[in-house]
Amino acid sequence: MIVDDAELARDIESLFLHQAGCMVVEASDGIDAVHKYQEIRPVLVVLDLIMPRLNGIQTLQQLKKIDPAVRVLVCTAADDYRMIDLALREGALGYIIKPFLGEEFLKKVHEIIGDV
Repeated sequence: MIVDDAELARDIESLFLHQAGCMVVEASDGIDAVHKYQEIRPVLVVLDLIMPRLNGIQTLQQLKKIDPAVRVLVCTAADDYRMIDLALREGALGYIIKPFLGEEFLKKVHEIIGDV
């Protein structure tokens, strides 16, 4: 699941089109992400930190309450490493700074969930 209020979902979805068995679900903000996570239980949540309504940290906290084993990769343009560190302390399993290369992103995904 991609949680981002920008164009990130389309970019990531195109990376996964060639991966067998992958489906990308989009959420435009944290509240939408929490609702969709409860319904779908995706293998991975790619989460932006700067979003309307619920920011990335608040969304991560809500997702952890629903499922302590949720796998979250923070993907953000913000190079505020205090926010990234907080996300990691809250349970994110990794982070990547936008913009990024497709190979770099897929490497991070493989580190978190293995083969996709």
